[in-house]
Amino acid sequence: MSAIPYPDWLPLSQKASKNMSFQVPFREDQPAVGSPIYEILTTDIATTWTLTWIFTREQERAFQQWLLSPNYLNKGINWFTMLVDLGGSGLQQQELHFTSDGFPKQSSIDGGAVTWTGTVIARQLYNSDDDYDDIIVELPPPWYTFLDIIVTGYPDDRDPESLPRVP
Repeated sequence: MSAIPYPDWLPLSQKASKNMSFQVPFREDQPAVGSPIYEILTTDIATTWTLTWIFTREQERAFQQWLLSPNYLNKGINWFTMLVDLGGSGLQQQELHFTSDGFPKQSSIDGGAVTWTGTVIARQLYNSDDDYDDIIVELPPPWYTFLDIIVTGYPDDRDPESLPRVP
């Protein structure tokens, strides 16, 4: 079965409470003498997020049905897709699954606001910046943005073949 899309009219998880963590891909051995020895275990690094959603009562009703209904996530068994803010690279579509110890739970009802928290794991971290790692690391802002202008032109349709002038 393909991943179930997160309803686009529901709010995304809150930025302030979102944290991304990576699985450690190596093992560390500490010999009796000398520096530690690191051995790589995998190149497939699991990425997890602890997420918090704040819904209105109507939105919470839909979220709960999306989570539990056999037509959607089927009590969290099915994978789903959702936009996740990765920070500097912005919102990126991820294929996610709730973890067994992070299954969503309603954490509070405060007037008209209902809060849910849960932990998700990505099937594979998708980050559109990965193809441009050298440019992003080696050229500090705003220099790497010149490449965008050279390739795609100015956003306001000025002459796309000329470089911007430094103020």
